Amino acid sequence: MMNRKRAAPSSAVTASSAASPSASKKRKTDNVQKFYAVQVGFRPGVYTTYAECAQQTAGFKGALFRSFISRSDAEAFAAGQKVATTSEGPARYYAVAVGNPTGIFNEWDDAAEAIKGVKGPKYKRFSSRAEAVDYIREYGSMEAVMALGERLTGATTGGTKIDMPTQVKKPTKTTRVPPPLALPQAPAGLIRVYTDGSSLANGKAGARAGVGVFFGPGDERNLSERLEGEPQTNQRAELMAMLRALQTCPAGATVQIVSDSQYSINCVTQWATSWKRKGWVTAQGEPVKNQDIIRAVLARMEERGKAGGATQFEWVKGHASDRGNQAADALAVRGAKM
Repeated sequence: MMNRKRAAPSSAVTASSAASPSASKKRKTDNVQKFYAVQVGFRPGVYTTYAECAQQTAGFKGALFRSFISRSDAEAFAAGQKVATTSEGPARYYAVAVGNPTGIFNEWDDAAEAIKGVKGPKYKRFSSRAEAVDYIREYGSMEAVMALGERLTGATTGGTKIDMPTQVKKPTKTTRVPPPLALPQAPAGLIRVYTDGSSLANGKAGARAGVGVFFGPGDERNLSERLEGEPQTNQRAELMAMLRALQTCPAGATVQIVSDSQYSINCVTQWATSWKRKGWVTAQGEPVKNQDIIRAVLARMEERGKAGGATQFEWVKGHASDRGNQAADALAVRGAKM
């Protein structure tokens, strides 16, 4: 995964000049017990060592994890809840474009750990996450960029904090974590993809919606992004997730979209026929809501059919035991927070 490139530019932080000021801080924090919360990864949960955390996040696009000194805060974060953070001074983002691992860190101790022993590391401190992401895009490998879970084109608009902590001594007690992610095996020639949408404060002013598309653990096609445009509703996010999945898959492939949104499935498999016949107005004579996305999905389905493929839909109960749906939901929630 590591991409060995030329040394960092002169403006980058160097190990010799930056490590010394934080040495006393590192000695103080080395003996502090930390809990590593994985919200989005192969096996979400709370871990007691960084090594265990890294096993669940390395190579997982859009992985979301942080360290805490409170077990309760870690468990809340892993469950998708918002956990307040405290810090002194302005926010700092340490971008490690070449390191082991790569990523964006909020503490120098963590960034220093990622570049230790790496030949030709590339890293730099920024005051905004967007600048840190741009730095990794410029100097990092494709794997380093994909590991951020950011879109590869367009400007960044900020994102979720990724805190990669240092190794600590493993205590005698451990936190139970979910079993390994196991998904149903798709028949040969069929692309099975899970989609979901999320809207924080759905239906209220200031709502933020996100899109989640999950093909499988570690799949580079997995997607987590903020819903563009207005309104920022859950239904629009659900439909957009379907559209993004169809845009990602080859036109001639047969795709099975698994969603917990009966509304979205009905829109494109049942109600659309009547809407098209009536000029995209409802029985009450009002314009069909979200028709821009619905019509885009239908166009992709038609295009797929002409190319020899097909589009199938499967409904699953949301927030239940379907691991693929859970992963798509986590990606959608993360997108809403971007």
